[in-house]
Amino acid sequence: MPGIQRVAIITHANDNFHNSTYLLRRLSLCWEGMGIEVQVHSDPGQAPLDVDLAFLHLDLTRVPEPYRTLISQYPRVINGRVLDISKSAFSRQILRRGEAYSGPVLVKTDNNFGGMPELQERYREGSAGSDLSIQRPWSRVEALTEYPTFDSAAAVPSGVWRNPHLVVEKLLPERDEDGLFVLRVWIFCGDHGIYYKCISEEPIIKSHNTIRREGLEVSEIPPGLRQMREQLGFDYGKFDFGIVDGEVVLYDVNRTPGAPGDGKSSPEAEANIRFLAEGITTFTDR
Repeated sequence: MPGIQRVAIITHANDNFHNSTYLLRRLSLCWEGMGIEVQVHSDPGQAPLDVDLAFLHLDLTRVPEPYRTLISQYPRVINGRVLDISKSAFSRQILRRGEAYSGPVLVKTDNNFGGMPELQERYREGSAGSDLSIQRPWSRVEALTEYPTFDSAAAVPSGVWRNPHLVVEKLLPERDEDGLFVLRVWIFCGDHGIYYKCISEEPIIKSHNTIRREGLEVSEIPPGLRQMREQLGFDYGKFDFGIVDGEVVLYDVNRTPGAPGDGKSSPEAEANIRFLAEGITTFTDR
């Protein structure tokens, strides 16, 4: 393939990339079918530099310094500007203690994915304080498996506000004409993307409480969200968002999105994966 013949995927040793359900792993298999050599490296000291393109793919909220040093040596790095995906780095819904706001709120970890990747890394390093089964006061919580909601900011426990690992956000869900809740998802690789919405009876939408999923046209992605993507530096990833009172509300950003497991994908999902994989061609001249 002209332009891109060798790709390096820079990942973390804890990610177990080859046996994972990461979308990028599925895309890399498609690229190999397109004649592209794909190399996966988890040691920043051993990663090759003689490649046409490098993908930064670390399942951590903040990129550690050794990886930042490594990617500075590549001429082209996908998501090379996405070094911090903490809530405080992108969320416009975060409230400060004492800020005037009377609507419902939810508590999240500042770290991505409930803080679980960082907790798991500490566990692998032998940290005794990395067990979720240990009951802690709010001021010491580091990870959450669910995001608790409160009727108002005044109802949030004082320990949450004192905890640097947690943030309090305005709860701003989108609702449709039937009163159901809506979560919009945009997954993209270069100029290729897919766009759909999940419908639920609950405001915080996960796979287990989704009633149905509806495909949408990528051309309908709000311009404001495209601007956010540009500002945040995302070449590849997934955005979860809603449209509330005509405004885009960005709930979550992810540079290491998952994909259906091997043998479990629908024909539609497989077609979407192949389409996203072809997005690598849009990086040729960048």
